[in-house]
Amino acid sequence: MAVVLATLSAIAFGVGDFLGGLSARRMAAVATALGTQVVGLVLILALSPVIGGTVTATDLGWGMAAGVVGSSALMVFYWALGAGQMSVVAPISAVTSALVPLCFGLLDGERPGAVAMTGALLALPAIVLISREPSDPVGADERDDPPHRAPSSRVVAASAVAGAGFGAFFVLISRSGEDSGLWPLASARSVAVVVVGAAVLLTGVRRVERTGVQLAIGAGSFDVAANALFLLASRQGLLTLVGVIGSMYPASTIVLARVVLRERIARHQMTGLALAAASLVAVTIG
Repeated sequence: MAVVLATLSAIAFGVGDFLGGLSARRMAAVATALGTQVVGLVLILALSPVIGGTVTATDLGWGMAAGVVGSSALMVFYWALGAGQMSVVAPISAVTSALVPLCFGLLDGERPGAVAMTGALLALPAIVLISREPSDPVGADERDDPPHRAPSSRVVAASAVAGAGFGAFFVLISRSGEDSGLWPLASARSVAVVVVGAAVLLTGVRRVERTGVQLAIGAGSFDVAANALFLLASRQGLLTLVGVIGSMYPASTIVLARVVLRERIARHQMTGLALAAASLVAVTIG
């Protein structure tokens, strides 16, 4: 069941990223980030009393720590996207976000079976291939675009830091008690709203469009679902495996881009999707 929940979490994360990306095309990225965080907080606060749970100060503390780390990572991620190429930022951040819970779980004493561990490791190249953008079509006129430059060390470092922050969010939120319901997420999202809100004030965002807000609402809704599903998955399965599966979120983003925006799926991305499917099968039967 944990594998199913983690897979659904990855799908929801991917859909949320897709909608958030469309929103960020219509208004400032930090405004989109704030919109998703606020919507998420409202939904979590509405659902938490219904779902119930016995929450402790420790659970809320883990949630607050996750909120600080996760929202800070989001800001770094957006900076990296603005300063570098998506084809560089996405694979580095996605793989790093998978490695953090994988390594933490192993250090914490988790020992998946050989087949499951093979599937988890297989997910890493799958994430790289899926996240990597298609290269320019053969025969394209090089005068149409400036020559590609090697990514700066700052962009590479920022991408790795952002991914590590996302992975640390997974680890921190998974430390909350199994009976705490969604309250740790409410705590995390409350802190995130403050952090991202401060960033919006500092940047002086002025451009906000209705369509962008609507897309941000959708993104925030899917993000809440993704976080809740991941929290449930981490309580039922090994973080070593659940964290890696949850980091496969670029797959659903790529598929949606193909179906909705008619964007081309490159061969290496198809290979990555196949590897991701094989990884899920291995983790499930392992």
